[in-house]
Amino acid sequence: MIQAPLGQDAVLTALRSMASAERDAPRTLLLAGPVGVGRRAVARWYAALRNCEARLDDPCGRCPACRDHAPDTEGVVRAADYREIGPATTTRDGRPARRPQLRIEQLVPRERADNEPLGPWLQRPPVRRHRVGVIDHAETLTDEAANAFLKTLEDPPPRATIVLIAEGPDALLPTVASRCTTLRLVPAEAPPEVRAQLAPHPALRLGRPGAWQAALAEPGTTATRRAAVERLLGAVGGDLAEAFAAAEALAEAWPPGDAEVPGLLREAWRASGPAEYLSGDAATTALEAAWAAYAQRDLALRAWVLELRRARRA
Repeated sequence: MIQAPLGQDAVLTALRSMASAERDAPRTLLLAGPVGVGRRAVARWYAALRNCEARLDDPCGRCPACRDHAPDTEGVVRAADYREIGPATTTRDGRPARRPQLRIEQLVPRERADNEPLGPWLQRPPVRRHRVGVIDHAETLTDEAANAFLKTLEDPPPRATIVLIAEGPDALLPTVASRCTTLRLVPAEAPPEVRAQLAPHPALRLGRPGAWQAALAEPGTTATRRAAVERLLGAVGGDLAEAFAAAEALAEAWPPGDAEVPGLLREAWRASGPAEYLSGDAATTALEAAWAAYAQRDLALRAWVLELRRARRA
């Protein structure tokens, strides 16, 4: 079943109009908004809509195309006409990258590339009706990669759409942003049925459907994560080795892309004084940004610990 992403009715309405326009629709889109607001879910929904055989306002969820576009048990869409690329987290020699980047060989042909680049993949005729290629965290495009891909961004193949995902046009290189039609996703209020299942879960305050869905899918993990958060906050002001050990434990309980743990961190800091809460909130915002950029989890959390210890001494 292809479910419409929660809380983004205005964006879905615009995408329905684009789908009905067929070849006249914009073919380079930017889905802009904060992490967890549903950007990737919207991209997947649009790809299913463009290929659905029923030609309705929403993917029917029953035709062969919709079944192809449904995520598998690992949450991956393996449809022949859909592809996602994101920043490389390792260097070309296999070491962890200090700053994950979308590199040129992911977009255009280069020697010794491991996989088919996105550009040639978009050029191939779709298996069904329309190809959709997604560039996640497009703000990490290197200058070299962006410049090599500008012509494709400006004029994608007729039966293909390129979807960039970033927080907003300002996060992109100006030459990239100027070639995109921007659709803004905004934090949304959870529908009544979600509030009834999650209250008083901190994910409800975030306004991010990704956080709601993660909490609904894994309700038993909240207690584990809350305990890890409480252990870390209790250790921040004490022995540094214990604080780092607590940070590693929290990293294990916090999967990438999950928005529940930041909510728990902020919830715990509300019990502190105003000054400590502000410093904790700022450090948590920086921590979320590091994780969104695919930074190493343990190093990001250690930096968070050091920043809070510095703020407490100030």
